[in-house]
Amino acid sequence: MTHYGLYFTNPSNETWEMPVMPGEITNPWEQDAEQLNVVKLGQVNRLGERKLLELTIEGIIPLHPSKSNLSTATKPWINGKSYINKLDGWMKGKKPGRIVITGDLGINARVVIEKFEWGMADGDSGIFKYTITLREWRDYSAKKIVVKQKKATKTSKAKKTTAKKGKPKPKPVKKIGIGSRVIVNGQLHRDSYGGGPGLTERNADRKITLIAKGRAYPYHVALVNGGARGWVKASAVKLK
Repeated sequence: MTHYGLYFTNPSNETWEMPVMPGEITNPWEQDAEQLNVVKLGQVNRLGERKLLELTIEGIIPLHPSKSNLSTATKPWINGKSYINKLDGWMKGKKPGRIVITGDLGINARVVIEKFEWGMADGDSGIFKYTITLREWRDYSAKKIVVKQKKATKTSKAKKTTAKKGKPKPKPVKKIGIGSRVIVNGQLHRDSYGGGPGLTERNADRKITLIAKGRAYPYHVALVNGGARGWVKASAVKLK
């Protein structure tokens, strides 16, 4: 049975599931388009790149999620204010994180928090109500490339050289990175420290979505179509 959940990963690489799945979330993909007038043809559309994903989510958080019958998360936290603090700290840090929504919607994107509001829901002291606006983040930082040039040398006579035949150079070993397709054999965990052990994957075709170097469970894997699965050991993954 498919589990529908809303997951966040903050810039510190901490992943958690919100205690209550929001009642309504839409997937607002938009295409950039420009209208042009062509002689003897009229107005036409010239399609550009996909616009940045923007999501506004409204939801609730029980004051004590682990004891509330409203919670839909697999392992809700004891204190509802902890979720508020995590999101508030992420926003103040001004760095990108990630949102993953499992199920048919299948959203998996790097995002920043543009707006976060919260308070008590309709006078109910046992429930927090929040609204969060997220926008997709794309890395646009410039990369400096240094090209080294060989100095010209003067020679009295040009020397003819022949290439020595030798063994062909071995192909470079492919490295696992974000987006790599892998075969997983190992137990899934809630975070990269090994907390919340769960199901065990066996010869599962998966995709790497996050990497936490130096952690006991450094690879976060997801379904090929985007649904999050969990964190696994390095020895549990093999390039497909």
